This record gives sequence, structure tokens and C-alpha cells, in this order.
Amino acid sequence: MLIYKIDISQTASSGAWSFNTPKIANGLLKQIIIKAATATTTFGVTITDDKNNVVYFTDTKATGTLRQTVEIPFKGIHTIAVANASADEAFTGKLSFREL
Repeated sequence: MLIYKIDISQTASSGAWSFNTPKIANGLLKQIIIKAATATTTFGVTITDDKNNVVYFTDTKATGTLRQTVEIPFKGIHTIAVANASADEAFTGKLSFREL
């Protein structure tokens, strides 16, 4: 079993940022970690697949750090987006995948 990750390093502008993942042949998203530079910053996260289907979103805004264990099938390119951040600042983190 191969585990690999995509590092996140983005800066919010007007409370938002997004990026596209590399094309993933066949994987299972296992963990999402997104951390704002400030522990009190709130933000929402959405992951959308290449057919514009939302495969993950936060019902309630995260505060400081979003740390979720999930099992989301991944194939192709996905868009990772933060919206409605309470501060324009740096965000770091990672997405961890298991190869299928």
C-alpha cells in the first residue's frame, strides 16, 4: 500500500484561495489538514471533482485548523478551495492519499 501526500501552501486574498491537484490515477483521500496562520481564523473548505461535483465541504466553518479523517475516492483533477476566511493570511497543510 502506497501513501502519498499533496502539500498545501496558499495565501488567502479577499478571504479565499484555491488550487487544482495533480491528476490522480486512482486514490482514496484519507486525511485533510488545513491550518491557518492564526488560531482564531475561521474558514470553509470545499473539494470539487473534475465534473464540478462537490465531494467534500465543511458544514460548519473550521477555526484555526481543519483536521479530518475521510475516505473519499479520488480520480482525476480536483479543486481544493478555502472560502469566507476571516483573515487574509497564509494557510498550510496536506492531503494524504492511499493508492488503490
